[in-house]
Amino acid sequence: MLRQLTLAAAALALASPLVAQQRTTGGRELDWRGRIASGGTLRVFNTNGAIRVEPGDGDEASARSETSGSAEERERVILEVIEGGNGVTICARRENQRCTEEGVRSEGRNWNERERAGRALLTVRLPRGVDLRASSGNGAVTVTRAGADVNASSGNGDVQVLGAAGMVRASSGNGEVTVRDAGRGVTASSGNGRVTIATAEGPVKASSGNGAVDVTMRTLRGTEDMEFSSGNGRVTVRLPASFTGELDLSTGHGSAYSDFPVTVMGRLQPTRLRGRVGDGQGPTVRLRSGNGSVEVRKIEG
Repeated sequence: MLRQLTLAAAALALASPLVAQQRTTGGRELDWRGRIASGGTLRVFNTNGAIRVEPGDGDEASARSETSGSAEERERVILEVIEGGNGVTICARRENQRCTEEGVRSEGRNWNERERAGRALLTVRLPRGVDLRASSGNGAVTVTRAGADVNASSGNGDVQVLGAAGMVRASSGNGEVTVRDAGRGVTASSGNGRVTIATAEGPVKASSGNGAVDVTMRTLRGTEDMEFSSGNGRVTVRLPASFTGELDLSTGHGSAYSDFPVTVMGRLQPTRLRGRVGDGQGPTVRLRSGNGSVEVRKIEG
């Protein structure tokens, strides 16, 4: 049954900084609010179900759940909030799992598939200036207009980060990964799915085990090298027309192409292109594909 925070404890959580650790668990639904100071971290972990993260107001965070499945399956979903330290941890887990700041950890006996738990949709409001770590074992993760750094992942589901003021790390074991309008660098990967990044400035690193990689950077800052790769898919990178640096393109089966004039270094081959763009003073951009073409395109204007 749901064990709620007392009214006094809930009032204290809303009125004071997070110091002492507090906990609420349950088997039905979650409706939580609390304050997280700028520079803190909100961690959201879901064993089975989606996570949606939206911008919050001021320094107040909130989380609510919607569980689905049979009444028996829903009872096996444990919803938990841990407040303390430098932030808040929220988990939707099973009975044989433990909620920690590093994620949901299994303990005791292995999970019996005949005792299936329901799914939980977690909807979270994230205060500006608070870092986010959101992870689902089986479900989509969607983050909209985050005000700091984001680390978003799914074992089996699409991952989208649609606006972030800080650095973004996004990954999926089996699903598409999309990142747009990141304020700083981006690292994105998928074991099996397309990776699409459209960001105002680099550096960016992106990879897919089995899927296309498509990256657009309208501005580049710094000289950090960048890598883009796919085991089985086309790799396309769009760079500003002002780009100078080095290109290193190679493919096992496909073609290598650049819109930029390249001063070739070494031997020119249909499946390999390596050389300088402009004066060569800038980052090295590497594109690799085991089975697909690799292309560098120029953004005009």
